[in-house]
Amino acid sequence: MIKYSDIFKFITYLLVIFFVILISFSFDNLSTGSFKTLLNDNLFLKALKFGILSATFATFLSCIFGIPAGFFIARSKGKVIQLIDSFFDIPVVVPPLIIGVFILNFLSDETVVKVTNMVFTFKGAVLAQFFISFPFTLKMSKNAFELVSPIYERIAMTLGAGYFKSFYDTTFKLALNGILSGMILSWLRSFGEFGATLLVAGGIRGKTENLPIYIYLNMMEGDYDKGIAAAFLGVLFVFVFIVTVRFIGNKKRGDV
Repeated sequence: MIKYSDIFKFITYLLVIFFVILISFSFDNLSTGSFKTLLNDNLFLKALKFGILSATFATFLSCIFGIPAGFFIARSKGKVIQLIDSFFDIPVVVPPLIIGVFILNFLSDETVVKVTNMVFTFKGAVLAQFFISFPFTLKMSKNAFELVSPIYERIAMTLGAGYFKSFYDTTFKLALNGILSGMILSWLRSFGEFGATLLVAGGIRGKTENLPIYIYLNMMEGDYDKGIAAAFLGVLFVFVFIVTVRFIGNKKRGDV
């Protein structure tokens, strides 16, 4: 008798095989020379640096706004809260290019331009990536906070802890793994963001060009070897990053 677990296992491995085949076919014609040329390309190194920095700053903003908002939504009830929660799903389901149009339209307003010029700049790229990626921090934080009962904070306060200390020592620490997962997803989403970043930051060579834009520009210029090699290194970088973070996270949980 076939068990449902065996069916699920088969489907899982089938997906893995399909993904491996897809990658293998895409990079079948690449040589070590392609990667050497890429690593010696100053524009590639600038794009990689730009993508890492912009994703880091965007994730930092996601933490500042997403974690408190996630806590508020998790501890609040009512139709208005449900509406707000649904509103923050928009950047996840709507194509990033559309979000980029809204951001570009806002930043191009005369009043905004007088205050700050963020179009075709690093700051514009960070803002675009923030709006695309912050829902991951918010949603994961919300889910993590919902799993922690408020009673722990009240118990800590009865034992003499202040309001913020009771929150930090109980709710925040218990929800930390979920919050970190959201932060990681936000960083990865920002690092791989294309549509909104291209529209707002402009994808200027050597200035506002992250890795996806670098790949796109090279493919459009007909330099397929460099574009595919950059795509391979991008996938490898993200994979190593995810494995490292999971290893550190599992090790910390094991120490606890």
